[in-house]
Amino acid sequence: MLMRTSIVARNVIPVLVLLLVLLVIEPLGAASPKAVQQSGGAQRFVTIDFNDVDINLFIKYISELTQKNFIVDREVKGKVTIISPTRISEEDAYRVFESVLEVHGFAAVPSGSVIKIVPSVQARSKNIATVREGELSAGEDKVVTQIISLKYVNAEEVKNLLTPLMSKTSVLIAHAHSGLIILTDFYSNIARLLDIIRAVDVPSDSEEMLIIPLRHASAESVSKAVGQLFAAGPAQKGMRQEQVRIIPFERNNALIVFASKTSAQRIRNLVARLDEDVPRQEGNLRVIYLQHANAEELVKVLMNLPDDKSGSRSTETGGGKASSAPSAPAISKEVKVVADKETNALIITGPREEYEVVEGVIKKLDIPRRMVYLEALIMEVKVSKDFSIGVQWANADGSVVGGFSGNASSPYNMLKQMTTSPGSLPAGFTLGVLEEGIKIGDVVFPNLGAVVNAYKSDDDVNVIATPQILTTDNKKASIKVGENVPYITSKNTTDAEQDYTNYEYKDVATSLTITPQVNQAEVVRLEIGVEVIKLKNTEATDTPSTFTRTAETTVVVHNEQTVVIGGMIGQDTTSGEYKVPVLGDIPVLGWMFKSRSNSQEKTNLYIFITPHIVENPAEIADLYQKKRATMEAVHKQPGDIADQFFHPTSDPAQSVALSDIGFAKLQQNELLRAREYFTQALKVDANNGAALFNLAVVCEREGKMAEAESLYRKVLALPPPPGEQAQSAGEDPLKAAAKTALKRLQSGGKGI
Repeated sequence: MLMRTSIVARNVIPVLVLLLVLLVIEPLGAASPKAVQQSGGAQRFVTIDFNDVDINLFIKYISELTQKNFIVDREVKGKVTIISPTRISEEDAYRVFESVLEVHGFAAVPSGSVIKIVPSVQARSKNIATVREGELSAGEDKVVTQIISLKYVNAEEVKNLLTPLMSKTSVLIAHAHSGLIILTDFYSNIARLLDIIRAVDVPSDSEEMLIIPLRHASAESVSKAVGQLFAAGPAQKGMRQEQVRIIPFERNNALIVFASKTSAQRIRNLVARLDEDVPRQEGNLRVIYLQHANAEELVKVLMNLPDDKSGSRSTETGGGKASSAPSAPAISKEVKVVADKETNALIITGPREEYEVVEGVIKKLDIPRRMVYLEALIMEVKVSKDFSIGVQWANADGSVVGGFSGNASSPYNMLKQMTTSPGSLPAGFTLGVLEEGIKIGDVVFPNLGAVVNAYKSDDDVNVIATPQILTTDNKKASIKVGENVPYITSKNTTDAEQDYTNYEYKDVATSLTITPQVNQAEVVRLEIGVEVIKLKNTEATDTPSTFTRTAETTVVVHNEQTVVIGGMIGQDTTSGEYKVPVLGDIPVLGWMFKSRSNSQEKTNLYIFITPHIVENPAEIADLYQKKRATMEAVHKQPGDIADQFFHPTSDPAQSVALSDIGFAKLQQNELLRAREYFTQALKVDANNGAALFNLAVVCEREGKMAEAESLYRKVLALPPPPGEQAQSAGEDPLKAAAKTALKRLQSGGKGI
């Protein structure tokens, strides 16, 4: 019974003490308005005097006093004793609360609108405040992270000095690169450590600053060398590591040094030895300006020469057996070669004896490179044609001949009035001088121009291209002639019933690539690549198909000999429609005025290539003069190709051909091109009724009704063709169509 009474008394005492404290606070709270009126503030004063009170009750008391929210960790346990006979302010009461927590191994960590009460060991990993020196008042005793900047001493040295003075729950980090110390601890401990740091972080009396002028060496290079030397040296045991700063001042070519007196003298002596005029040996650095070779390509050759790592080389003994002998290096690793692209020069560094070896190699490689003038003839021959080719190397004297212009679908690629020597050349590529003979069947032609001239009017032979090009020895030369044909890739219709089409353009062309390589015996090695792409079906313009023939080969010929490549057989499909304008478009009855044709022909592709070696610029000038003289002779002729084509005296067949091409353009609605062809056809033959009628149709579509009416009347006024005067009195269908068109225009009808 007595034991139970003592336990009850022991539990009641703390409660009575807490009630007594609350009774003390209430009068003070009631007196606070008076204090506020007297002092003009809202500050309250309390008396805190606890004896062996549970710490959680003390936390609740501070929470009610300061109106702050606390979250208490489960590890927070213990008894609190505070002896404070005098009254203190509410702010000082909270500081006392922080000190009580520190004494018992706890800390208050703010976290938003609440404060966490946790063990001090956990506090350093919580969201504690980070401050710099001077940002906290002296009375605060909460856990913070303090950042301290050092001015003179090393951060690692300060860390080693303070570590024994810190508690187990504290954290200290030294950042030597930036000279910072980072401390996490109660502010009371941090304040004590700050006093120690201030006493240590003072300038040394032995440090000084000096300026060292340089006469020969570069301030930047000397600064890097000396700085690396002193930065790499470790501090002696028991001594402070010295901070040496060296700043290059390029304007005066000087060094600004900040170091101790001993180190400054060492730096001065070292710089004096480095700042000397170094005599440059003649073989150390050389510059060679190249006259013919390319500097960048020559560097690759020189740096890939065999060295002493190439093993052994095989040599022939007197008995014919191979023996191994060490391979001497051509150029050692001490030699460096750099190319300067702007001046096409080589910069070489290395010993003099090595330089002489390199210079000898460069002189043998830096020689004028020969050029090769290439002439080619690409032609198609129908398989049914009796066309056998044999090459005979005769001493025939030929000259500039032949050429081509335009492409396979253009009327300007015709060869007209080509004489044997010299030939009449159209605009475009031309052939060069040939001095060999070519035998086809039993006939020997003096040059390629004679071949072209012999077969220019032969429908079984089609000259595709006669290109010429000048290139350097062992450099690829290429030429490509053709047109860009549109291919439909997709057709679609939108929800609004609008059609749209996507096109892709592809090349339909003749391509020729040749890489010549000339040896000292004037024998030319030719790497030849030929590709001929032709349209198989020109009628289906939306989806054209092509036929490709390619050839790749390597041949060896002498200078000015002709190479012949043949045997590439292909098949051409031709489809066409011929009809009387307007009448041929009448449904059903229109078949009486039109016809269609389809034909297939197999063709054999032949390629003639003749190389001409050009040794020096004088030969280039001579070749240029010959070409220029030939072209001037062509242009001085009264009827060159262009003039004969556009202003001929009389050629009805040519007029019909132009009219047919114009009609094809008219069907494709290419009005400008169609007008051009019809106009040229009328210049050739003014009585071409089809050209007059179709040109009138073009005028109607362009809205030029007066011009169309005039052209229709010219059709009606045309004389009948020869041999038809005595025929029946039946009206000419073309004139009947012209009358119908005139009536439509006169009655105010719309154009076609």
